[in-house]
Amino acid sequence: MRAAARIKNDLPRSGNKTLPPSQPPPASGGRGITAHYSFFPGSSAGRGRALGLLAGVLFLGGLGDCDCMAGATLSTDLRLGYTNTDDGSTQVDSLSVGGRLDAASAAWRGLSVGGTLYATTPLAGIDDDPLFLDSSGGPNGSGYVIPGQLWVQGEWGGTRIRLGRQEIDTPFADTDDIGMIPNTFEALVVENTDVEHLTLSAMHLRRWAGVDANKEKFSRLNGDRGVQVFGASYARGHWDAQAWYYRQSGATDILYLEGGADLLPGLHGGLQWTRQKDKAAHTHASAWGASLAYTLGDFTLSSDYNRVSGNGAVTNGYGGGPYFTSCDQNTIDGTPHIRAIAFGIGYDGIDGLGLGVRRVDFDQGVGDEWDTYASYRVSDAVSLDLVFSDMGPDGSNTKAFLNYHLELL
Repeated sequence: MRAAARIKNDLPRSGNKTLPPSQPPPASGGRGITAHYSFFPGSSAGRGRALGLLAGVLFLGGLGDCDCMAGATLSTDLRLGYTNTDDGSTQVDSLSVGGRLDAASAAWRGLSVGGTLYATTPLAGIDDDPLFLDSSGGPNGSGYVIPGQLWVQGEWGGTRIRLGRQEIDTPFADTDDIGMIPNTFEALVVENTDVEHLTLSAMHLRRWAGVDANKEKFSRLNGDRGVQVFGASYARGHWDAQAWYYRQSGATDILYLEGGADLLPGLHGGLQWTRQKDKAAHTHASAWGASLAYTLGDFTLSSDYNRVSGNGAVTNGYGGGPYFTSCDQNTIDGTPHIRAIAFGIGYDGIDGLGLGVRRVDFDQGVGDEWDTYASYRVSDAVSLDLVFSDMGPDGSNTKAFLNYHLELL
């Protein structure tokens, strides 16, 4: 269900995020700034460095006797998005187009380089909902440009080492791709798959930017100390398990365990548990969860449960969080002793079409939520997504996306 750290995201995505208790809120940028090109914070030569790397990334493969283009990749994704948020008293919306340009060189003696340039801009003056905008938000918000990925990678046997800005997906640090530009991290990542079915991971996360952070500029994680992450995941046949530990000096340490298995034909079950200790606030909290999903023909019925205990609250970490009951807008983070239960049904009987509805009840802290979603894959290159979230007296949110992918090389 949720696997080890990967370059692409498949974690559940939710829109109401909070930073860990020890992480200060990101600073807002100045209104009216429409593009930001810093390569590393404080660098005035950022734009030239970023674009220079993206342009030159394709030619590392030309070293030695290899063909300079063999194995190199170049692709682009475009996303037209609309979001509307109604809190019961005010209503804001945004219409934006976002894009990303991905480039990676061929490997030379195990070494390769790559990068991604992300951009978003509002359209037609519809620019009040902050989800698609820079940190200044709305009304009259602005778009921005950021070189969100710039990395060097070495891969030898079953070991991969990647240094630089990159997309990372783990339970408590992930891309959370719910808008135009995902979270990315400045990090050192080491992964090993020498043992069959087992992936071992070790990471040092230094800075981040994106939808849950200071969007257009990389900001520090846990001051100068960063976050150290250690993980192991095992998947074989009809079951999988993973364990993660996030160490933050002077801040919140997180231990996370999860397992899942096919219990019967068509029936999948999962368990999760986390213990979190905020050393700055001298609080601790634990949360456990259970999930069941039963597939009957073209329909899937699901049920999920989470419960928090301790003298503090759990956090989503740096991203969307891994909790089974997370929905599009709300999660169990930030509220002590909260309980949540979810029921849902999905349909995928028509090729390329997915439909679903899900109800999540929270006993305190946040409003209960109905999520209705539809997705349609027109082709390998074009897809549509629609999500409507009804939170009762807390309001509603609508998101619609048209996605286009093009392989340029």
